[in-house]
Amino acid sequence: MKTIIFFDLDNTIHSTKNQIIPGQTVKLLLELANLPNTYLGIATGRNEAKVSMLGSLLDLFTYKIFINGAIAYKNNELVYNNAINKEEIKNVISLAEKKDISVGFVCKIDEYITTYNDQVHININSFNIKKPEVKPDIYLSEDVYQLWLFTSDKDYMDSIKNQINLDLHPWHKEGYDLVDRKSNKALAIKELLKGEEDYRLIAVGDGHNDIQMVEMADIGIAMSNSGFLELKEKADYIAPHIDDNQLYDFFKSIKILP
Repeated sequence: MKTIIFFDLDNTIHSTKNQIIPGQTVKLLLELANLPNTYLGIATGRNEAKVSMLGSLLDLFTYKIFINGAIAYKNNELVYNNAINKEEIKNVISLAEKKDISVGFVCKIDEYITTYNDQVHININSFNIKKPEVKPDIYLSEDVYQLWLFTSDKDYMDSIKNQINLDLHPWHKEGYDLVDRKSNKALAIKELLKGEEDYRLIAVGDGHNDIQMVEMADIGIAMSNSGFLELKEKADYIAPHIDDNQLYDFFKSIKILP
């Protein structure tokens, strides 16, 4: 039987606080990749240009899911590609403008934004990423796979749920990811594993956007640093906090590593 293990990236593999991949996590990935009939997958909300922190570790992953499931590869061959409808993007921009909310556009490689404000700066600085270029009309010329809404106004976000045809994922106290309803990590995994038989699926994550893949897995693992109770309730196991640097020991303790 094959074992296929998908990992989220931010605060599962890579510590946002310390800007490192803990030593035990590196050791874990290297040993898992060398086990017979074991295959690794990465499932991240980032696009392809924003995973440089993995360095050579990226080569360990047979499966790669980007932008919360909008783009997926197997052995570096594109399997799934699902951009957001341009009319839907226009609708979101219109709703956001009513509250002076800045909108971000995540394309295959680059990221853009409608305008800068304080909440944008909080989010960009906390994730230590390159500042997006201001291009409010970029969606007219490029495919957009995910939108960001830079706001902490939960009541307003709840009020517009029925006015948009996108799924919302809170990813920070000041922001939300918006993706097509046919784009999520669990659906992307299903696409990648079509035709596979006799396998055990393991999924590890910490975010709201990891709930579905952790729930669908044969073994679902939530990081203890997760702030999402629903994720922890769906999981079979709770792994140590990323900054405790104990993920290798944890995988040993639940017998995923021999």
